[in-house]
Amino acid sequence: MMRYLKWSFHEIRLLYFQPSQFKRNVEVFSTTWQARFRYILRLLPTILAFAIGCNLFCGHVYEMLGGHYIWWMSWVGMIMGISLSMGLGVVASIAPSVSLMIVMGLPLSMALGIQNTIMKDIAYCVALGVEIGFGWSVMRGVSMNLERGVVSGIIVGLVCDLFLGIVGSSKYGITRGLVTSLTFGVVYFFSYFRLYAYPIDFCWSVFAWLHRGRHLRRAWNICPVARNEVIWLPLPYLGRLLALLAQEDREEGFRQVAFVVAERPLQRRVALAALEEVALSDMKADMLATIERTPERLRWVGNASVSLPEIFSKVWSRFERVSQDVGQYRAMNNAFRKGEALQHAVQEIESIQTTLIGERSRFATRLLQTANSWRDLLEQEQKAWKTQLDAVREIPNPFVFGSAVPESERKSFVGRQDVVAQIERSILGGAHTPTLLLHGPRRMGKTSILNQLPRLLGSEFAPLAMDCQNPAVRESPATLLRYISRTLSDGLRRRNVTIEPLTTTALAQEPYGTFDDWLNNLEKAMPSDMRALLCLDEYERLQEIVEAGWGTTFLDALRHTLQHRPRIVLMFTGARTFAEMGPVWTDRFISARRMKVSFLSPEDVRPLLTQPIPEFDMTYADDALETLLQCTNGQPFLTQAVAYELVEHMNKHQRKRATCADVEAAITASFESGEAYFANIWTDEGPEEQAILRAVAHVETVPDHPQALARLQDHDLLTTEGVFAVPMVERWVRENQ
Repeated sequence: MMRYLKWSFHEIRLLYFQPSQFKRNVEVFSTTWQARFRYILRLLPTILAFAIGCNLFCGHVYEMLGGHYIWWMSWVGMIMGISLSMGLGVVASIAPSVSLMIVMGLPLSMALGIQNTIMKDIAYCVALGVEIGFGWSVMRGVSMNLERGVVSGIIVGLVCDLFLGIVGSSKYGITRGLVTSLTFGVVYFFSYFRLYAYPIDFCWSVFAWLHRGRHLRRAWNICPVARNEVIWLPLPYLGRLLALLAQEDREEGFRQVAFVVAERPLQRRVALAALEEVALSDMKADMLATIERTPERLRWVGNASVSLPEIFSKVWSRFERVSQDVGQYRAMNNAFRKGEALQHAVQEIESIQTTLIGERSRFATRLLQTANSWRDLLEQEQKAWKTQLDAVREIPNPFVFGSAVPESERKSFVGRQDVVAQIERSILGGAHTPTLLLHGPRRMGKTSILNQLPRLLGSEFAPLAMDCQNPAVRESPATLLRYISRTLSDGLRRRNVTIEPLTTTALAQEPYGTFDDWLNNLEKAMPSDMRALLCLDEYERLQEIVEAGWGTTFLDALRHTLQHRPRIVLMFTGARTFAEMGPVWTDRFISARRMKVSFLSPEDVRPLLTQPIPEFDMTYADDALETLLQCTNGQPFLTQAVAYELVEHMNKHQRKRATCADVEAAITASFESGEAYFANIWTDEGPEEQAILRAVAHVETVPDHPQALARLQDHDLLTTEGVFAVPMVERWVRENQ
């Protein structure tokens, strides 16, 4: 007996508070009508006992209040309601059948047992409200779909409420119509959303929070959400309790977040509130090391079962950049570069604050508080860094070598006004703009020039640099054209011109025709006075697609672009001329205008070495600066390399006035740090050129190879007098070859 009662009450509790779980439990009985009948018959005694007891209680209470209760009618109504519900279960589905068996018998018996007319109307409305509310919530599965369940429940309630009000008013008058409509509406919504259980759930939620202590898992288990899936109204402290659980035990906390999302969608906001609290907690920092580790702690964000608010997605990548800048600051040894990284972090956090100030949500306010605390830490570190810098008195080192000078490092880029002027004259020339070829030896600063063109050329030009070393260039025509379209799209966006790049799908059938149509749209999108300068950096790599068999078609497409689109200018940059590349290139770009990039002039180099930035306070002893100028002869890479090593050398010895001996030490260090550059110079030349270089370096008889000698002069390795153009290169050849 006890086993049966325990089972039956458990089933009824599931139906009432966890209808989705109840549906899963009874799916096995839904295969045949016989199985459904046996299950309903097994549950019938408990339902009958409940209905009989409630009918007796309600009938006696009604008589105690002076009313006349028709008992035989009430028993007929109860039997009718339960019988109809049983029939529904046998024919259709168990869940709505059992729900109606529980709620239909009692209200219908009361409606038939009450004799008073108005009370009978109210009783009928109570019966309808309970039956439709509870039955509809089970059939629609409110807990299984938040949007559809809540919306459908509200719509059904309002429609039925309006119908009863109209029918009641037309038949009995406005007063009785309003009474019946109001009665049904209140009972329906209380039944549909189980609102009468909310005070109990509220108290349980408060109780769980007050008893969280050291047993968060136990406190969460007694929360109403853990055992009731039809709670619609918000409950206090649930999000905070779940957040504390996730902070204490990340794995268990996220498991419970996933449980709420999957099994308690009406309380989805609890999961979101918990994730917000966890995210904000993970972003708290009391030292720079904590800021640096923030992206690692928040790695879970990408896999979260609930998306954080949109404002978080809007600013999170910028918080990550601040963390990266802090990591760079902590990893660097150069004091000047450390200060730059720290300043970048401060500027980024200022931008985040500006964005968040305009947001009105509570979460944005919390994020702003986090940004404020990060900025306080960064500014404190800036003060400490400046104090340390003043104490150490290091020389800031702004010199860059080993990679192209980016646009942001404009202080380290000097000269090249002649090259920029040639580019301007070519673009601003007649109706037909020639192809441009910017060539020169490796590490001469060609890519640095490309990086600076957006700043140097002004707003009427749109320089767009494409790196031909990218593997996408050599995959297929479609990937190459897609890469070019993305380069053009990204570059024009900096000039406030928006055009979406091509996709692989769009280029699948007719890549060149599709690309040509896309260029038409690009020209229409650009202002009438703007020209696009597409720069193909390291263009020699395109020779690989020529050898692959499809490169000539691509080059023909480029030539067609030149002839028919004067507002799109092509510029190739590389170490070799078209003549050196062969007839495939010269035949197509015979009228290309060559611009050679060579050494910097002493007038350009001196300001770079003496005052690259205002705070640079290193000076040179007699002849030290001239020694540096003479050994590099204005070669950009070597000038930056020696200057960088010189500043590092001076800081190491805590001096600020460089002597010739210091310059010599920097030159020696540059041979080691720039080893790849010297080796590349040597391997780029053929055996005849190497023989000439070796002979000149060792003051031996120079082999008679006129063409090889001319190539060495064109590559700026030898002068027209037959001596090394750069003394450092001569020294390296002599010591290593």
